[in-house]
Amino acid sequence: MAENLIKIPAKKKGENLKQRAFLNSVTSIIDYAGVQLVGFFVSPFIVRGLGSEIYGVWQMLSQMTGFANMADTRASQVLKWSVAQKRDTYAGEILRKEVTSALLITIFILPIVLIMGGVIIWYAPYLTNVDESLYGLIRSVCGILMFALVINKVFDLFESVLRGMNLGFKRMGVRAGIVAFGGGLKVWVILQGYGIIGLSLIEVFLSLATGITFYYIVKAHVPWFGFGKTDRKSLVAYGKLSGWFMAFTGSKMFLLGSDKIILGYLSTPVYVTQYTITMFASLALQGIISAVVNGVIPGIGSLFGQQHFEKVKQARKLIANLNWLIVFSIGTSILLLNHSFIQLWMGQDYFAGNIENFLIILIALQFVFFQTDSFIINVSLELKEKVMFSIISSVVTFLLALWLVPVYQILGLCISILLGRMVLTIGYPIILKNKMSERNVFSFTHIRPFTVSLLVFIGANYAGQYVSISDWLSLLGSGGAVILIAGILFWIVGFNAGDRNETAAVLAKIKLFKSK
Repeated sequence: MAENLIKIPAKKKGENLKQRAFLNSVTSIIDYAGVQLVGFFVSPFIVRGLGSEIYGVWQMLSQMTGFANMADTRASQVLKWSVAQKRDTYAGEILRKEVTSALLITIFILPIVLIMGGVIIWYAPYLTNVDESLYGLIRSVCGILMFALVINKVFDLFESVLRGMNLGFKRMGVRAGIVAFGGGLKVWVILQGYGIIGLSLIEVFLSLATGITFYYIVKAHVPWFGFGKTDRKSLVAYGKLSGWFMAFTGSKMFLLGSDKIILGYLSTPVYVTQYTITMFASLALQGIISAVVNGVIPGIGSLFGQQHFEKVKQARKLIANLNWLIVFSIGTSILLLNHSFIQLWMGQDYFAGNIENFLIILIALQFVFFQTDSFIINVSLELKEKVMFSIISSVVTFLLALWLVPVYQILGLCISILLGRMVLTIGYPIILKNKMSERNVFSFTHIRPFTVSLLVFIGANYAGQYVSISDWLSLLGSGGAVILIAGILFWIVGFNAGDRNETAAVLAKIKLFKSK
């Protein structure tokens, strides 16, 4: 047994981090594209089937359920980053011990999650501002969604092992297929008149199907996977680390998962529907970038664990370059064409407005950069400073929203989010500076792409007021052309020669059809 506890060689032969990062990113993009495509085709049925008010309530309940995660230690996240750090330096017995510790911590915390869920279920009708006759329905739906959340908590451990081992690409297309099937079921329950009760039951089915499928994928591709012996000391250490993840999750819930609840409670659920529909395209943009970053991060975790900080800095710079290129290209297209898109998709009444559309894109731009730094900080497994900055940001956002949302509705919410999250935009780079001994907190290389992006975004937003496209074919053609032209423009004007050469060199090393 003792020989299993010693470290093994730091590098495994044949693992191409760049190639695996590419494959993981493609997998995440396929999954997210599946979610977005299903949302695109299914949402009109749900909106029209439920009506604007109840659809807004459904969105609020979906966010509200997530607040039970405030009592969750996020053991799955600790497991993912622990495996990412240790997979190249420790033997299988240690990794199995990690899995067991994560499972036991998850089981210990479930009663607290259920208590928190019970509180949310009881108060859900009051927070959604629905008529008293709907109280029973709202509580039932919230309870079913809470059950789906508990299922996800347990099964998330399996996906965490897969992603921590940098093997996320082994599930390529699986989640997208499950989501597509679930989308068909959602359309069926709406057409049959089962409403939000039917939708919530579909969420339970999707949670079970995804979890069971991931279990078999992990068993097939991770040779060491299983449950090993653990001890009280390991559980206490794991619990403390999970506690910091829990604290961060709580602050993150207020920061990233409360916007629809705040908007609906301080105004009406109808504004939530407008807000949700208008930000559909920008959420797709955020998802694409998160997919790319999530594919790269497990490889960075291995580098971080071996303290190769210069390589971590290089990877962070490359991610930033890709972020700028993607946000600029797709963001410009959204600012020009989102009004036309929503008119064709849902109808004129569901577009929140040009200024709101512009602020939503700025929120997306802000998000992708602090989220990248957030992922890298997670790899370090030292979260105290991150939690503090997140709590401050949440408080600032919430206080501003209390003041601005009742008066300016969606516009007030967007301003509150932008200003509140500036704490993270400034704070996260400071944390990384301290962890990696960087001399400069902020890179001046961001000034050029930010200036170019802001100027073009302002122009695109202004021009978007006068763009009206009345058919899908023209819209798709225009969108593709704008993305291509904007991408070329940014490559020339937004990047300096060094950035162009570095980004092109890395992209040239990626083999599109190589599977390892």
